[in-house]
Parts: sequence; structure tokens; C-alpha cells
Amino acid sequence: MILEVEVGPDRGQRYVVGPTGARIGRDSSNDFVIHDLSLSRFHCRIYVTPEGQTRVADLGSTNTTEVNRQPIQDVVLMPGDRITIGDTVVRVLGNTAPPAAVITSDTLAVAPPPTVSHPAPEVPNLFDTSAGETGGSKHLPKTLWLGLMAVIVVAIMAAMFKAGLFEANKRIATPGAPLTGLEIQYEKVQATASNIFRYALSLSGNTLIARIDNLDNSRHATRDKKVDLQTLTPLIQRLESSGFFALQDDYPGMAQDVLDSWDLTITLGVRVKRVHVVNRVEPEVFAAVRAMVEEFGKDELGLAALSLPPERLIELARDAMLQGKKIYDEREVSFGNLYKALKAFHEADVYLETIDPKPDFYAQVRGGQTDAKRDLQQRYDDRDFRAERAVKLSDWADADKQLRIILEMIPEREDERNKQAQVKLMDVERHLKR
Repeated sequence: MILEVEVGPDRGQRYVVGPTGARIGRDSSNDFVIHDLSLSRFHCRIYVTPEGQTRVADLGSTNTTEVNRQPIQDVVLMPGDRITIGDTVVRVLGNTAPPAAVITSDTLAVAPPPTVSHPAPEVPNLFDTSAGETGGSKHLPKTLWLGLMAVIVVAIMAAMFKAGLFEANKRIATPGAPLTGLEIQYEKVQATASNIFRYALSLSGNTLIARIDNLDNSRHATRDKKVDLQTLTPLIQRLESSGFFALQDDYPGMAQDVLDSWDLTITLGVRVKRVHVVNRVEPEVFAAVRAMVEEFGKDELGLAALSLPPERLIELARDAMLQGKKIYDEREVSFGNLYKALKAFHEADVYLETIDPKPDFYAQVRGGQTDAKRDLQQRYDDRDFRAERAVKLSDWADADKQLRIILEMIPEREDERNKQAQVKLMDVERHLKR
């Protein structure tokens, strides 16, 4: 399916959505990046169902996604539809031949337009029985030749699908390998005459995004994180055996004075299932899967605190700030104390994210983060310099000592500084063994 930007900063740009779909937003990791500041980092996703439908799903965006001026969560796209995202309007052109220069979701490359016009080359005649003979040759019509080649290609692809050579994520699964191919779009809305609470969560690739809106206390928060694919393995295994894909699509209720809505779409490999429950007791299987998804989001993004009242959040933030100050004052006692202090100050900042106005000690929280981050980087730079110098002098014992101090200073394995120290230490240990 071809998309063309009609309105917005990228007006005139065309995109081709391949069979693997495409994610659209401002962030550079999207398949299609649109330079519109009113877009969310990950705004919406276009995907193709096993039945061949092309659909668009909102990814919990701030300004929503509209199709033909109607807000949507997940709908089928048809040629001629117009998708509004932020200040950008994208028109669906349909499955026509792409122009010479487009961005595709499969190659993510821009093909340069031809600079010289040439007639189309003659199609080679593989069925010419008169090769080497003089006189007229017996050529099959070009249309018939193309038709035969198309039949051959389709037959080969069908055989490959039957043999399992094509996977949804273009990967052959091996025992113990991290499972991929999981995408989740989830929205919970609980509304009464006096309040609306909305929780939206999106997992696409390894990007997890959550949005919470609570009108009662005017709290709005968005969190996102790159998830380690290893952490998805147990979730995928539980979803596989949950029975979710055997549920009905809709479970409507009768209540009129409230709104309790759960809308969950799970893509697992080539399977896509959307279940919508409104104003009724959730089916047991759905309730278990929904709780599983919510728990995963809370664990990965630290969302549990957002359900607490503002007074409790301020109390927790004050305790974390005081703990951070205490550890920072003891930074000479242990190499790891600066990192612990930085984590405590960050925790206090997270507690205060949705509090407005901020409490009087908020400046101490931000100042503590700045000081701890600066001091930690300076001490890391010093130890890294010492380690490099020891390596150049072949003083492997000292290099080993400095690198182990770095690992104690920065224990978080996902931190790039920790990763670099681990790699260097492996090389140093080889020299020590010699």
C-alpha cells in the first residue's frame, strides 16, 4: 500500500508499506519518520492481517490518530482514506505501482529517480527454440512469458511457505533463542460522570510505551523504554498457552451510566487477535491476559507509583531525596555510592513527575541528580584513563584493578560504560592468564 503526505512538513513524500507493516512517528527508529513536532515519538502502526487486510492502529499517541476525521484505535484502511496524525495528513493511494523515489518499510532506502530515459529492455526469451538458426525466430508473446514466470514464482513461494522457510519475523526459531514477533496494543478506560481514567500500553519491536491520564487529579504521564528481548521470552510463552487467540472478538455489556472498557490486540508471529470487553465482567482468560500485560508494563516502566495519591508520592519522593543526599555524602566510602545516590535522586524525580506544582524540595532533587551524574562521569573518566594507560604499559594487574573499580562504580549492565569495561576486562584477563 502506498501512502502520500498531503499536508504537513513532509508534504509530497511517498511511502510504500511492505508486507511486514510499518510504524510511523517522530522517533528515528520508526519505519517512516515524519518531521512533525505535533506527532508522538511512536504515533501509529500500519500492519497486514493474515486475511490480507491492511489496518492502522494508534499507539497511544497524545494527539490521537484519525481516519477520515474520525478518531480511531484500530481500523481497516482503504484506498482514498486520509490518515490525520498531528498536523500531518497522509492519503492512502492503494496498491498501485510505486514511483521511482519512495521510502519502503522493507528496505528503508530511497531509490534515486532515473536521470536518463531509456526504452524498456527486451524481455529475454527463454522459450526460443530457434537459437542459432537463421531466419525468423519463434518467440512467445511477452505477456504470455510474464504470465508463465509469475506462475513459477508463485509456485516456488507456496512451496517455501509450506516448508516453513518464511517466518513472520524472517527468523528460524532455535531452542533457547530469544523469541520475537510480539506486538501489543492495549487500552483501558474507566469513566463516570465525574472522572475519566485511561491507561494505554503499546509494545512494538522492543519499544514499550505507556500513557496514563486521570482527569480527577489532572495527572498525565508517558513512559517509554527499550525492552531487552530476553525479558519478552517468558511473556510470549505465557501468551502462547493462555487461550487468548480462541476468545470471541467482542464481549458487550448492558450498563449505561458507566464505561468500563478493555481493548487488547496481540500480534504473535502471523497471528493477530483483538478482543474488546465493555461494561461486563471480563472472561476469565481475558482477565488473566490483561493482568499479565498490565503487570509487564508496571514492572518494566515503574508505573505502579502512578496509582498512588499525590500526598503519598510527595512523601516517597522526600524519603528518596534524603536517602540520595545521605549516600552522596558518603561517596568516598564505597566506589558504588555515587551510582546509588544518582538512582535515589532519579527515583525521587519519577515520584514527582505528575505532581504540579512541585514541592519545595524539588530543586534539591534536580540538583542532587546533576551533582551525582557529573561526579560519577568524572571518576569514570579518571579510572578509564588509568586502565588505558596500564594496558599501553602492559601492566595487566593494574589494568585489571582499574576496570574492576569501574564495574563497581557502575554496576548496571545495560550502561554503555559497564559494557565497555566488561569487554576490556576480558582481554586483560587473557593477558593475565598468559
